[in-house]
Amino acid sequence: MKKVKQLSAAPPSLSSKPNLSDFLKDYPHTTRHTNDWDAFNNHPAKKDLLQALHKVQHGLCAYCEISLMVSSNGTSIDDRQIEHFHPKSDIPHATDWMFELSNLFATCLGGESKNRFGVGSKFKDEGHYLEPAKDNYSCGKAKEAEVLDTKILKPSELPASPPLFTFSTMDGSINVNQANCKVAEIESQKVQNTIDKLNLDCRRLRNQRKKLLQSLEKEVRELGKEVLSKPGEELSDEELEWLKAELVKEFFQMEKDGSIPEFFSTVRDFFGNHAETILSQPPQEWI
Repeated sequence: MKKVKQLSAAPPSLSSKPNLSDFLKDYPHTTRHTNDWDAFNNHPAKKDLLQALHKVQHGLCAYCEISLMVSSNGTSIDDRQIEHFHPKSDIPHATDWMFELSNLFATCLGGESKNRFGVGSKFKDEGHYLEPAKDNYSCGKAKEAEVLDTKILKPSELPASPPLFTFSTMDGSINVNQANCKVAEIESQKVQNTIDKLNLDCRRLRNQRKKLLQSLEKEVRELGKEVLSKPGEELSDEELEWLKAELVKEFFQMEKDGSIPEFFSTVRDFFGNHAETILSQPPQEWI
């Protein structure tokens, strides 16, 4: 999980279609009902809002950082939804949790999309669906409607730096960066709760991070063979760090569509201080 920006205002309609403001005139906070979200799902403004959240988060799930779009053979399918950090079912309440912009994030579907990504599907992808499904539910699907406002980290409230998570190159597991928690003055238990409650260390996500880290290590060693004319196993720690410094910029370049690498925090952790040097530079568009 990384710090993400949030929408400062509801997106305008992309055409002459009714927008969110129009919807809220018909479904005001004063008469809020749980069924209002069902009505919104069929409203044109829903697509605009989800796309705006997708864009401001650079195409990544606000919790696990997996890509919200999956591509195969030139076509794409989405794995995304509008997530309510505080349950939208908390009605009545002084805050309109269902449509309060600071409560809304774009997240993946949490590993439940068997028809889209399971065995036999056109977009088979074990990063987005893996059996046994229930053991691999994550993000909003794992959190469900539990009120966790004070118990876990809210993506928009994370510090830009230092990163609070670290990742094992051995198995892709996610862990608390205890030292950085102290620097940021954030309780390490809250960070651990975030991992546990959102099931961010499930096998499905762990496997994907492991593959990514292995790929990064391979690239570093291949560059070592090319630039230093040395087999990868002969590289010293100093040489490995030099190679990472040479490669790091390549992995933190924003794409033309505004997207950034999935599992961003995993890549960030791999490159360590080299990544922090780049990410600390203004205008920090990666946030």
